[in-house]
Amino acid sequence: MGSPIINANVDFTYAIANTLFSSSTSEGRTGSATYTGPDRIWVFVDAETNLFSQIQPPLTTVEDGADVPTPVGMRKVEVVAEDDPVVISIIREYEVTYADTTTTDETLPDGSTCTYNNVAELSETYEMQRLSHDGTSWDLGALDEPFVTWDDIIDSRNGALTASDGKISPDMPESISAPWVAYRTALRDLPATFKHGEADEIEAWKVNMPDHPED
Repeated sequence: MGSPIINANVDFTYAIANTLFSSSTSEGRTGSATYTGPDRIWVFVDAETNLFSQIQPPLTTVEDGADVPTPVGMRKVEVVAEDDPVVISIIREYEVTYADTTTTDETLPDGSTCTYNNVAELSETYEMQRLSHDGTSWDLGALDEPFVTWDDIIDSRNGALTASDGKISPDMPESISAPWVAYRTALRDLPATFKHGEADEIEAWKVNMPDHPED
């Protein structure tokens, strides 16, 4: 039978990139948060790669985490909140309260609005599957990458153009054809609209595809 959970309340800071989803930390920016949850958990890492395993769920004292047998090919690691608050918070982010997260509403060149955090949260900075433990200490891995690139945007744009081929015919009433003409024009103009390839290019993750006429 497991032991009751002892809760910890730990304030901590964590390194974030200069801007959301960038790879540089040269400005030394940090975020602040509080972890409130089990004071320790037991997790498993791959014995060969040292990477955090998402196959075996983290265990608490209630689940007898310290005594649960370690599967073949894994190593069990105890994560103590006081010692590794960032690691336990990445794994249990739902028990994290952020101290200084505010949002920005940015108006984009097409008139749409992108809302994002000024101070990145943990899940916007680190990926759980990149956590690794070498038997002594944790490595948080590379910073989180953008979830979409300009190559993805261009591929989606090209697919949308192909899918809308044949939607306009010469005998079609203008009231029906006009939205399709505007849509296809916006698709063709999308890279230029968002300054793709220019010094002030809009980040791909901020870009919205044009509204589909049938939506």
